[in-house]
Amino acid sequence: MIKSLVVWRLAVLAIAALATYFLPVKDCCRGFGANLSPAYLANIWANFAGKDFLDLARFGYGLPLSPSTYVFFPLFPIVIRFLTTVIPDYLASGLILVHVSLACALYYLYQLVRLDFKETIAKNTLLLLMLFPTAFFFGAVYTESFFLLLIVLSFYLARKGNFFLACLFGLFASATRLAGIFLWPALVIEMWQNARRSPSLVWLLLPPLGFLSYMKHLNLRAGDPFIFLKTTPEYGPNIVINKLILLHQVFFRYAKMLLGSELISPLYFTVLFEFVVGILFLILTVLAFRKLRRSYAIYALLSYLVPTFTGTFASLPRYVLTIFPGFILLSLWFSKQKPMVKNLYLIVNVIIAVFLIAFFTRGYFVG
Repeated sequence: MIKSLVVWRLAVLAIAALATYFLPVKDCCRGFGANLSPAYLANIWANFAGKDFLDLARFGYGLPLSPSTYVFFPLFPIVIRFLTTVIPDYLASGLILVHVSLACALYYLYQLVRLDFKETIAKNTLLLLMLFPTAFFFGAVYTESFFLLLIVLSFYLARKGNFFLACLFGLFASATRLAGIFLWPALVIEMWQNARRSPSLVWLLLPPLGFLSYMKHLNLRAGDPFIFLKTTPEYGPNIVINKLILLHQVFFRYAKMLLGSELISPLYFTVLFEFVVGILFLILTVLAFRKLRRSYAIYALLSYLVPTFTGTFASLPRYVLTIFPGFILLSLWFSKQKPMVKNLYLIVNVIIAVFLIAFFTRGYFVG
């Protein structure tokens, strides 16, 4: 697996390097250097939200940072700051954290899938996850790798009957991203299904504590425990929730945008990609209730549905990376296809990934 990860990482870096010859750099990335260099190839993985996470690791919440950083939960930057006591460089610490987290997450995801399915399904789950067009975020200073590790470990430990550690990792997950709180009902279901092992119900108090602790911190610092829902960075979906926007309204909005955009415009392809991912994971979420454990299905449903309440699928292609049940289902589908269909699916994913990596590393927002 390590060899495969190294090959994947080198391929992503090669695409990023080639992009410097074909795409003009956006203003937000000009500070990474005008010429291709090792420093440039490192810094480009900490653009957009990556820069915010590194700033949070350096300064914490509040001045000199913008209030928009309250949208980012604290555990990920805290771990980066802790690592700088050993590795005195924030960017290096962040990159090491995400790559070690990714390797561990893939190992435990493989073990988790093997609890229910044969080896081929487990291997294909990892393959389809790492070749998904937005998988390059696993190598950026974003929470994807770290959060996936926490989620997978929590489910794996619950399946093994170790509910104390499962709930403890649930606590860590809810201190890392809002979606971490969706582990709570999933762990309740796992505990109920494993009642014969007489787990202590008191452990179920742990998963929401990370989320609640952050809310308490926000209340003390900003006077509003829900300020993370009322502020948004300059990029990404608007998470200010003034009214509930239902899923069918989001699909209707995207249909209107697709019909009203020029076919050759970058906006059209961005909207089309988000729309396709939205449809794909809606189908996978529904199928999860038929083909996977109920706890997996509940986690997938909440992880998919709640971000759409913002009224957009923006960033959904990145968020779905941690909805691992969807990739198990994709693996089940993939294993039944003819070689031509398999190859076509993989080729399409790789082509889209090449474009997304190129644009992301040159400072264009893609999720």
